[in-house]
Amino acid sequence: MTLPPASLGRLLGAALAACVLLWLPLAVIPILDGLLFVASLREVARDLGLLTLLALVPATLLALLGWAAQALSGALGARAPSRAFIGWAVTLAPLAWDSAWQGVRMLWHWSRSVTGVEASVSQGMRMLAVGVLLAAFALLLWRVRPAPLLARCVAALASLRGASLAVMALALLAVLQRPPALLWREDPIPAASAATSAATTAAARGPDIFLISIDALAAADADACNPQSAQMPRLAALAQRSSCFSRFYAASNFTTPTASTMESGLLPWTHFATQPEAKMLDTTRGHMLAARLREQGWRTHSITDNPLASPRHRGSFAAWSSSEMARNTLYANWVRQVLTVFPDTGLPRLAATALGFLGAFDKVRHGTTSPYASERSYVAVLQRLAREGRSAPQFVWVHTLPPHSPYLPPPSTRHRLLPPGELERWSDMLPDNIEYAPALQPLVDKHRLRYRESIMAADAALGEFLDELQRQGRLDGALIVISADHGESFEQGLIGHAGPRLHDVLIRVPLVLKLPGQQVGRVIGQPVSQADLAPTLLDMAGAPPLPRAEGRSLRALLEGGALPPAPVFSMTMERQSRFRPLSSGRFAVIDGDDKLVSERQPGAPVQDQLFDLRADPGEQRDLAAQRPERVAALRALLDARLGAAEAARLAAQAR
Repeated sequence: MTLPPASLGRLLGAALAACVLLWLPLAVIPILDGLLFVASLREVARDLGLLTLLALVPATLLALLGWAAQALSGALGARAPSRAFIGWAVTLAPLAWDSAWQGVRMLWHWSRSVTGVEASVSQGMRMLAVGVLLAAFALLLWRVRPAPLLARCVAALASLRGASLAVMALALLAVLQRPPALLWREDPIPAASAATSAATTAAARGPDIFLISIDALAAADADACNPQSAQMPRLAALAQRSSCFSRFYAASNFTTPTASTMESGLLPWTHFATQPEAKMLDTTRGHMLAARLREQGWRTHSITDNPLASPRHRGSFAAWSSSEMARNTLYANWVRQVLTVFPDTGLPRLAATALGFLGAFDKVRHGTTSPYASERSYVAVLQRLAREGRSAPQFVWVHTLPPHSPYLPPPSTRHRLLPPGELERWSDMLPDNIEYAPALQPLVDKHRLRYRESIMAADAALGEFLDELQRQGRLDGALIVISADHGESFEQGLIGHAGPRLHDVLIRVPLVLKLPGQQVGRVIGQPVSQADLAPTLLDMAGAPPLPRAEGRSLRALLEGGALPPAPVFSMTMERQSRFRPLSSGRFAVIDGDDKLVSERQPGAPVQDQLFDLRADPGEQRDLAAQRPERVAALRALLDARLGAAEAARLAAQAR
């Protein structure tokens, strides 16, 4: 069998068939079940259709690349058969490689989910496995003549061109049935801002509000309320003139649900952004802190280097005057960020999965350097403020990824806690968000030292940003909030976050809140919730409250008064579909010093644990059997709130 001439049309047809019928299905199949957990069948069909149509872009680029390589080889004197081979190989080899990579990746994730062995497999063993696969591939190429093999592949793809065009037509129909929103531009800056001075407007407007959330920052590691904090001295210095909450609890243990709670005042069982790629329910997207401030005259801006923290990701983009993605150096995230122009779709996740091989390149390419730097987000904030001027009050939410993994601090703080020679490169690190065996605890403890060095760097960047706000005369009169989306675990057999765990290092995070003009600090030890943040900011700004907020304003505590105690809730519901009765998840209730952790699965008895956080802050001793009355009382409280959340879910579906 001989290769046909590699015309541009034939190359494009073959590349499109390979993309649509091989590459994309291998990429999508592993996450299809997860997509249907968080979106309707019609929405998933639309998103898959959009991804399929966009496959024309890489197919065209590969066809052009093959055509150009063929032309170049001809100019260099290659014969016609060699030119055809080069054209077809350059076009199809990348797709063959990535399809094989996706297939192996799918098998790896399946084996990991079944056996749970990833944490016990060393980096050396993983590299050995990769070496064996590469050697097997090289042996296959040596034993099989590549030209006849390529000719058979080209013939097979040629026979599938009609099927690929039919799939493209169905994809176009799915997209037209539910056209996606496009987010091309932000709100224009009011024309008066450039000409109006700060002096004439300061008295007539509300304060600037800066909400700074630092990803994966555990309260125990930040130690923000301690004036002698070793990890975050700049944050601790600000806390000395602010209210510092020592028991501030996140609504969940990863970014999507917690960021959604921060901007809505709703708990995850209400907004239902409960999986990493989920969007808030349509009925809750208008219930936003930013939307309410915008109605009252604030300009509202979101700037983040974590896609999961962006309003473009969670469906709340309409509340913001602008929503920016700060620059990072990951190839994989660049594609994902570009595709947030379709903010109400799952396209960024789908594309990131399809291009997952870029993550492997990124890990090798970065080596000892983190792809994220807090400074980039803060620079984007300062550039935004310079463009906006001072005619209107600004609400800026900036979210920075460090100290989130990879724990690769910059040279300024690296080796302060862990000497050189260990955990220097990204490839040296254990995968994040996995369970580990007790024997690995010494290695995990070293990861925690690198994590704390990353915290030091994040604190230094925060301090420089606050200094710049001070130089611009913006700091003293502003409402400043510094917190985190969730914590990070290096104990109880979990490194990272997410998953079913809710121990305190995952959900207790810092909260430092400085009122305009505040100079006297106070430490507040009363348990409070992430759902309290939006109601508090609206109250302090003099804006109307959010009508369905599940949190409450903390103003009384901020002004030195008292607030009646209230239970705090946190939850992880990654196995709970938003389309089914609310029956699956792990829930925590913090009431005073008592913490109930309740695990609920369909068809299984409820599993409750009770901890005394004052006597046992590490949550090592389950007191459920010794204090059944307390367990029953907290379980009844949780049951009532779950019942109300389920009723709200059903009402939302009915609308």
